[in-house]
Amino acid sequence: MFREYQPRYLSYATGLLAGDRQAAEDVVHEAFLAIWQQAGSFTGNGSAEGWMRRIVRNKAVDWCRKQREVPITPAVEARHTVSAYDTRKSPFDMAAQTDAARALRSALSILTVEQREAVWLCYFEECSIKQIAAIAGCPENTVKTRLFHARRLLRSSALLAG
Repeated sequence: MFREYQPRYLSYATGLLAGDRQAAEDVVHEAFLAIWQQAGSFTGNGSAEGWMRRIVRNKAVDWCRKQREVPITPAVEARHTVSAYDTRKSPFDMAAQTDAARALRSALSILTVEQREAVWLCYFEECSIKQIAAIAGCPENTVKTRLFHARRLLRSSALLAG
């Protein structure tokens, strides 16, 4: 189960944590431990995958609260740069990828964890508003509001940067 779901949940947690992959790995490991410990509490209402995703989400939210939504620092950013030795990509491609990843992490870091979750699920996992609402445990209108405010913040940060 871990091998099958870990990559998906690692991607999800990384998005929720504004690109902090090391923290996302910790969160996912904590979540799988909780899943293993709480497996008997799964009632069968809804999908098992949704239940597991909710645990990953809750662990990510807990991590953000503990960190008090600290913005990404240069030290954190350095952990996420592309390896300098990759024979499949040219140095130009690697630099462009690194710059794009840095810009995305920077943009996501200005959003709340709830907004990041909505953006990640909508644009990276291509979930519908209804699916996002089910995952986040909130009404569909709340998801729409989170996406609206996230887009507005991202647009204004892009205008300020450009």
